[in-house]
Amino acid sequence: MHKETTPLQAPGSEQARPARQSAGKRRIPQQERGIKTIEVILKAAGEEIARGGLAKLTTKRIAEAAGLSVGGLYEYFPNKESVVHALASQWLERVKDAVEAIHPSKTGCVDLIRYLNMVYDAVRPLYQQVPGVSVLISLLASVPALTALEEEIDLQVNALLTDAMSALLPYVSREQCSATARTITILDHHLLIESLMRGAAHSAFFDTNHRICRHALASHLMLLNEQAQPASWAKPRPEAPPDVI
Repeated sequence: MHKETTPLQAPGSEQARPARQSAGKRRIPQQERGIKTIEVILKAAGEEIARGGLAKLTTKRIAEAAGLSVGGLYEYFPNKESVVHALASQWLERVKDAVEAIHPSKTGCVDLIRYLNMVYDAVRPLYQQVPGVSVLISLLASVPALTALEEEIDLQVNALLTDAMSALLPYVSREQCSATARTITILDHHLLIESLMRGAAHSAFFDTNHRICRHALASHLMLLNEQAQPASWAKPRPEAPPDVI
């Protein structure tokens, strides 16, 4: 996305008001009703982005889709930019939470390939089922605040994957686990984006490619782990039966 204009603002779209330049929420609700209203607003915004893109997104359209007045929307968000920022932030946090929820310490998983399959299966719906996610992903590299948040979440996800691999493969160095974790993060992200952009008809193709890459990475680490294990004592051979005369 070009940076000549505000990243969340296309020519002819709703102009940001000077009094509403903050990217944050106008207020942070503490009661359940307010929290649910935030969820409704964000879901409505995602659906509007999926339907018409950012160029047609306005606070009025978001409010109508959420069943609110524009004034009611402004009680929680000062402008459409802050809504989109919150939506992208929520998506990144959900990705991290999905990875954290299947850590071996919580699931009892003891097999590396099964664990990596679980990671992919947990993250995939967040790419395929969240409205407007393709637009949100494109914003991550063009909005400084979102870029910083993405880098922070990436570090946390990488740390979770590294810790899981280190637990499952105790004889592999943490540095090697971290490098592989980073590779898997990039692999998952780009293959899921390709799958999303190409459509459901190509989903199986990208899933197959991902499975091949995942197994190759896991097999390499498992081999390193086996080679680095301390030499075990050889089991005593059973005595040969006495010669039969």
